[in-house]
Amino acid sequence: MKRFFSLVLFCSLLIMAHAQTWTLWADGLPQGVYPRMTISPNHDIFFAYLGAGNHLGEVYKANTQSASGSFSVLPVIPRPSSIQNNIVALGHNNDNEPIVGIYRTDVSQPWLFKYSFSKQKWDTITSDVTPNLGGHCITTAPDGTIYMGVRWAFVHISTDGGNSFKAVDESANIAKNYPCYYPTLLNNSINNGAIFTVEVDGNGRVYAGSETGGIVYSDDKGKNWHPADFFACKGDSLQFKDSFSAMMPMAVSGNAAGIGFTKDNNVVWTGTDMWRIGWKNKMGFADMTNHTTQEVKGLPDYLIQTGQQVSKIVTTTNGTMYFHSGPSNGSTQLGIYRSTDGINWELFNDGITGANDGQSQGSLVTDGNKVFMATHDGKVFMVDVGDHSGVSSFVYSKKTPFTITDQFLVFSKEFNPNDQTLISILNSSAQTLIKTSGCGKLSISTLPPGIYTCVINDQHWGYGVYRFVKTE
Repeated sequence: MKRFFSLVLFCSLLIMAHAQTWTLWADGLPQGVYPRMTISPNHDIFFAYLGAGNHLGEVYKANTQSASGSFSVLPVIPRPSSIQNNIVALGHNNDNEPIVGIYRTDVSQPWLFKYSFSKQKWDTITSDVTPNLGGHCITTAPDGTIYMGVRWAFVHISTDGGNSFKAVDESANIAKNYPCYYPTLLNNSINNGAIFTVEVDGNGRVYAGSETGGIVYSDDKGKNWHPADFFACKGDSLQFKDSFSAMMPMAVSGNAAGIGFTKDNNVVWTGTDMWRIGWKNKMGFADMTNHTTQEVKGLPDYLIQTGQQVSKIVTTTNGTMYFHSGPSNGSTQLGIYRSTDGINWELFNDGITGANDGQSQGSLVTDGNKVFMATHDGKVFMVDVGDHSGVSSFVYSKKTPFTITDQFLVFSKEFNPNDQTLISILNSSAQTLIKTSGCGKLSISTLPPGIYTCVINDQHWGYGVYRFVKTE
């Protein structure tokens, strides 16, 4: 009987799910809610909770270079009496010292702390403007500049390793230079509200995700700000809003609590109000070069109900992105999603055990090609995607790089015969059945009927994962 072959291109464009899995890296940490993590330049990883039960004011430290996480606790933070949460923002400086932002209701009390290993104590840090509630998010640029978003309003910036901060009124800056921007299309707000996200891309551009003013960015370390909606204002007049801007979703997202970047510095973000423009999942992708936006793909409808359910989107050195979906009443397929292009996503909970599903963790961090994920039952999981660190880019083409005959996979001329090309055929159990190098024909005549994965790593063409079905 003649064999029949069909080929299905992985539209989700993802790295081999069967070849990677989360493994338990650390256990025995206290239980709490909304864990926080950050990794400093010397690979120290710091862990804390927004809500910590009896372990209030505690920050834990380990090192990502260890085969397994062995955390030790730092001295307790001198929490003010009017504290509203335990630890909301957890970051670090380039001297590998952790920095903590909290919420408190008495504005005369401290809200920002930095740990000194030399003194083995927490120092109280001040800013020139005192926030009403406190620090919400924090990030450190490669040059050591630290950006803190607070509630309510303002980005606070430190250029001295976190010893002091100065506030920037980014909403007033934008209102002056882009008067069309406020009020925004949907929120009717005259300012940004709270700053829920601050992140720095690979080019040093600083992005701030706000409560009511969408996403804004600065290319000069916070001195001047621009709406992420590149076409926010009409033509020659900055007074009038361009309601037909291709990037309008970035202006109206609301509660933009998660901002991440592809390897080429395009933006993935989330917000509460995108359902109003027909985006069911409230996750968007922005091409910052061509100035276009689109809803991401691969998520079940209404996976994300509010913008703060995705509070961290991270990217490995090789360009793989991850986010955690958070809780959502009535939704399925909760957990961690990953992507190699920021547009197409796939659920990736493989190996996670314990209290993960249905939780808004906000604890994903990366160290090179290692990704760490904390769950609220005191566990930290890790996946290492370093197996693909030698691949310069993940190139996927809608055009299949090979054709199928009765007995062979025949590779097209996209493959340069002078380049090194590694080809593997794996079965559904991730066992490698055929492994070869070079181009031309690869015989699959000995394979029994079934579903197979073809993994191609070509020095010139790139890296691709394809699935084909062989039937009698």
